[in-house]
Amino acid sequence: MALGAAAIWAARDFSDLGGVFPRAVGALLIVLGALYIGLTLAGRTRRVAEIGGANLRRAAAALTLLAWAFTLEPLGFLASSAGAMAALMVIANHERWTLRRAVVYVASSALVLIGLYSLFKIALQVPLP
Repeated sequence: MALGAAAIWAARDFSDLGGVFPRAVGALLIVLGALYIGLTLAGRTRRVAEIGGANLRRAAAALTLLAWAFTLEPLGFLASSAGAMAALMVIANHERWTLRRAVVYVASSALVLIGLYSLFKIALQVPLP
């Protein structure tokens, strides 16, 4: 909930259209956080099941996202996002790499990056590094 409030507070300096996304996400975080607290206090949540599996992959993914956040400013959105997506594909892929798979992953990643860049920069007018 605090993160949602911080997003809304940080969006106060954005343009009217540029502030729509962070305000919407911030409001959603606050509402869902309040709902979760309410469900927990009412005893309507279950105990979390033990998570097994690839903890090294989870840690590598978390470190990749942290590195992405810190490289946004110096490298810019497109370069840091392309590097993070490439790293996450390598980390998350469980199958054997083939040329076809690599081409599909690179092409789909490029489309996602171009789409996100267009959405934030052009449509929502969010200032990107």
